[in-house]
Amino acid sequence: MNTFDTLFKQGKNSAEFIATGTPEQIADLQRWQAMLESQSEAVAKALMPAQKVEGRFRLLVAAEMWCPDCHRNIPPLVLLCQRLSNIDLAIITRDEAEPFIALLGVDKVKIPMVVVLDEASAPLGTFIERPASVVHGDAAELEAYRRGERLVETISDISAIIAASR
Repeated sequence: MNTFDTLFKQGKNSAEFIATGTPEQIADLQRWQAMLESQSEAVAKALMPAQKVEGRFRLLVAAEMWCPDCHRNIPPLVLLCQRLSNIDLAIITRDEAEPFIALLGVDKVKIPMVVVLDEASAPLGTFIERPASVVHGDAAELEAYRRGERLVETISDISAIIAASR
């Protein structure tokens, strides 16, 4: 059994993870979830690349309920797994994710950090902290993200990693 497999097995499901938050943190996460659920056409489009790929996948997520970026990105990850039955999710703490530094060659574990794993628990790619358009964008992109206008892009980024695997 490899390290990613071990970490995945010790992870929490989304409901267990969310339950660790304060009422305010849970309400914030639910606000982003409601906003995302109102974007059904964009969500369907973002899911398309991953829908075409056969096989099983797992999302190993390092997150904390105190983190605003986690509040924004956990709902898209959960929705992705709800809509695509071949993708499972487990959430570990940032401390539990320390092996990511050596395994993935990163300087530190930024959260949320998603490692997309194939059936054999081999990493296919990562999503770190924010969608790529925000990471590589300007101040306007960051502000749009903070307003919740880039929630679907989290799904798009993960979907693209899965689609590129085949």
